[in-house]
Amino acid sequence: RDVQVNVAYRWFLGLSLTDKVPDASTLSANRIRRFKDSDIYQSIFDEIVLQAIKRKLVGGHTLYTDSTHLKANANKKHFQKVEVE
Repeated sequence: RDVQVNVAYRWFLGLSLTDKVPDASTLSANRIRRFKDSDIYQSIFDEIVLQAIKRKLVGGHTLYTDSTHLKANANKKHFQKVEVE
């Protein structure tokens, strides 16, 4: 939604003020269909991290994690033991 109204995002993506913003499902479908057998997303991520390290934006001394707690939709009193190989 931000891309629809934020000019900076539009500029970054190369969209004009009148261009239609791609739907998120389009991006997901492209990722799944076009890049299924590719490591391009991992390569892009790795390159961004390497550039951040080179510019001393990250150092690896502190680790942050997402500690969001979600309540499980499970019944602790009802379960089945299943043996798997």
